Amino acid sequence: MNTLNIMAALGLSFFLPTIASAACYVDGASTRLSNYCALDKIQGARVDVRTVQLIDYKLKLEGSARGLGFPTRVKPHTTSKALYPILSYSDNINGGNSPESLVLGNLTFTGDETLHRKEGVIAGIGAGFSGRYIHAEGKYLTYGVNASYAHSPKYGLGIATTSANASSINHIKNWWFLDAHVNTSRVRKDITDETNSNISLVSSKVYARGENSYSEASLGVNRYFAESYNQNQLLLGYKTIHANGVYSALNLTVGESVENQLATKFALSGQLTTQVAKKPLKLSASYSQADGGMLLGVARDETTIAVSASYPIWKNLTASVGYRNTDSTIDYFDVSTPTFGIQFTAIQF
Repeated sequence: MNTLNIMAALGLSFFLPTIASAACYVDGASTRLSNYCALDKIQGARVDVRTVQLIDYKLKLEGSARGLGFPTRVKPHTTSKALYPILSYSDNINGGNSPESLVLGNLTFTGDETLHRKEGVIAGIGAGFSGRYIHAEGKYLTYGVNASYAHSPKYGLGIATTSANASSINHIKNWWFLDAHVNTSRVRKDITDETNSNISLVSSKVYARGENSYSEASLGVNRYFAESYNQNQLLLGYKTIHANGVYSALNLTVGESVENQLATKFALSGQLTTQVAKKPLKLSASYSQADGGMLLGVARDETTIAVSASYPIWKNLTASVGYRNTDSTIDYFDVSTPTFGIQFTAIQF
């Protein structure tokens, strides 16, 4: 990283504006990928001071003490607090069951109507606290906690969510990274109370794929902790800032078999971000398969497909809309539902 910084610094002249910041610091891309892109674009180019100051600041946030040589300093330990409104649609506000009858072979079960799932609009508020601690050159820690509550006016029910995360980010050499992540979350509804956690170790490499195209390839392992089982998973990722400024990301998760438990077999997700009227349009799609489940001796496998799109409709408002379909070998667990919501920009303080 230092070699590329020095090369970039030697090639600067501050006269004409550059598109480095606009083309590289795109929504969804990691800061390390954006930094690599920006540094490559400004080598030997004429750039304005504000652009170089931005890149200098971004480099220092990633633990580069020197950055591009500007005197601006970044505190080694910073914290922030945030509040954010919630407005979205939930297909299962209470954590209830399907209203359909459960059919297993020649047996038919009819559930209690009071335990049927309820769907509708929920609104509420969330709060978060996060921090970053730079402890060595190219190495830092991040952490955060979040809590939210969303209420359904129609049913008088709420969803309480809490989560916590911590990461150790480490630049090893020549844009190779080794990162460790830990996170946990809990979702409490009227009927259900679910907790899951992950511990992962991921290695990644950032490089130029071609002229004005930059990629980050990653490989890692994850240990997933559910309430009734644990699972080892293999993680693969490939993210690219393309020459036309479009950002794409592909992520694949492959899970080991878990006896008598419905668990992820593999999950593939993709994201595409492009500019429309100078605003980021995000398109996402995912496909996953889960198998290994058993219910009264009947095998339960599931396939889930989801698509969504989001776009800023106002200064601090982003709208999202999508659709999710789950097809189970036991029809009782089939789900087809629209997804939509309004994301408000968090109030930082």
